[in-house]
Amino acid sequence: MRWESLREYRTRAGQADRRGDSGWTPPADVSETEDSFIVVAELPGVRRADVDVKATHDTVTIRGFRPDPGCEPACYVRLERGHGQFVRRFTFPAPLAVDAVQADFKDGILTVTLPKAVEARGRRVEVG
Repeated sequence: MRWESLREYRTRAGQADRRGDSGWTPPADVSETEDSFIVVAELPGVRRADVDVKATHDTVTIRGFRPDPGCEPACYVRLERGHGQFVRRFTFPAPLAVDAVQADFKDGILTVTLPKAVEARGRRVEVG
């Protein structure tokens, strides 16, 4: 296996950034309870102000930014932790109660709780 030099890595990562894909994806777990979906994402090194969560009727999108570590390329022997922009999008099989979505960010862990929408039930309409 050929070792990729840091210069080659940075060039490839820079090209990815211009495409809108920084080359890193924070890991996330998605679970389901009876009344909600829960997304837990690991975002170490990301500031709360650099995280954006948006929910629609069946999707949640998490966007953010982790800054460059700031070390000159010459000081790295290996660079594995990604930086720059990231986007994670999750689509759910049930409608979400968008107005009740909650997000908590603590110790580099983002937890998004997405309550399921109460299914609309039909009702009998009186004809006047």
